[in-house]
Amino acid sequence: MQNVITALKKAPYGFLISTLVALLAGILLFQHAVQDNLLSLITQMGLDTGRASLISALIMATGAALMGSLVGRYKSGAIVGAALIFSWRYVIPFIQTALQPTPDPSGHLEPLDVSALVYRIITIIALALLCAFIGASVGRSLAEVLLDPLLALGRAMRCILTRRKGVGEKISGNRWQVVVQSTGALVFITLVVITATSSSDLFLFSPDVDLHLAPIFTQQARAKVGTVVTDRVGGKSFLVYLPPSYTTPQASTRRYPVLYLLHGAPGGIRDWLVAGKAGESANTLIITHKVSELVLVMPDGNGRPGMTSEWGNSFDHQQLIEDYVSNTVVRYVDQHYRTLADTAHRAIGGLSMGGFGAANIALHHPTIFGSVIALGGYYIAEGAIWGKNAAYQKANSPLETIAHDKAAWKLHFYLGAATSDQPYYTDTLQFARALKKLSIHYTLDIEPGRHGWSVWQTQLYHALTWLHW
Repeated sequence: MQNVITALKKAPYGFLISTLVALLAGILLFQHAVQDNLLSLITQMGLDTGRASLISALIMATGAALMGSLVGRYKSGAIVGAALIFSWRYVIPFIQTALQPTPDPSGHLEPLDVSALVYRIITIIALALLCAFIGASVGRSLAEVLLDPLLALGRAMRCILTRRKGVGEKISGNRWQVVVQSTGALVFITLVVITATSSSDLFLFSPDVDLHLAPIFTQQARAKVGTVVTDRVGGKSFLVYLPPSYTTPQASTRRYPVLYLLHGAPGGIRDWLVAGKAGESANTLIITHKVSELVLVMPDGNGRPGMTSEWGNSFDHQQLIEDYVSNTVVRYVDQHYRTLADTAHRAIGGLSMGGFGAANIALHHPTIFGSVIALGGYYIAEGAIWGKNAAYQKANSPLETIAHDKAAWKLHFYLGAATSDQPYYTDTLQFARALKKLSIHYTLDIEPGRHGWSVWQTQLYHALTWLHW
């Protein structure tokens, strides 16, 4: 017992050193110069500012914990120091930003969902602690590799001189170490469970997505919101937004225009509703009488594992996503929902890979789709899905085909880009110039920002009013 008490008395010094070193390392890492360089590097990979900020903060917390554990040798102290600096430099500013009044693109305030914010903060902190745990473990291992050999001779001499006492200390110390390690293992497992079940949306969308509710209107207006249903065709599920009047007896014979929304990569059928606020924007615009009621369809564009589908037909014809959207899904929707089944009332849109897919599919099927909404897209085919055939790649590059496809010149384009979103900003301006040269109708929406949902939310909101249905 005396040996355990002695160990506890000594522990705070190592714990404190690890904590202080982690704090100091974190302060250095979170300096604007370092943080801005890391943010720039991450955003160059195509991520929006929200996700890039979170990832960079987690990297720096990991580094702070590593340094704390390397110098102080106490993983728990290093984790505490990294958690404190992460909370100070990321969590607190994140909360402050979330508490600011948040309007939708028309200026209607979106109330904060407090429970969602609390849950999001818990998930972010758990993720940071898990990263700090990993960093501290690496730091401790590095200390054993780099520092222990230098002290090995001294420890050996001390053990020889105090052999019997050292054995007793070792036995008691091992018991205390078992307790500490068992507690650490339980905490680690808890963090893994929290992050595994709750952190996916942080990286699929952005940390600030879905923290605010829809704008508050009158009780009567709030009752007039659309519904979302899940359907399935061709072995794939898809989501359908039905406008407020769709299920009412008064509109039992009414038919509606349709907008097909394609997700990016990685992505899925939930993206446009959860992160893009497509349903919320449609509800708001319908309630405020700025657009006519419409149906939104969100299909699944994921194909074979290991490569993006590009919403196209693969060169080997083993994956026919373009045919699935333009033929299978459109035909099914027109047969099972009350749609205006004509070109003038059918549009296709998307973001990033979905923006490319929307333009490419519409150019190939101008008798099916009359309007195109391409946000943050590109217009030259890329990816392994096209094989190594240059002619096939060119046939699926809107920038290459638009000049020769006169049947597609009647299409109407809504092009969206963000000022700091490269190379998509340049790609969009280049495609807009090609449309202008051919006198093809288009609208160009340039917003400040990067490749992210805050931009696409605003541009979709504008695009819905642009459709003029």
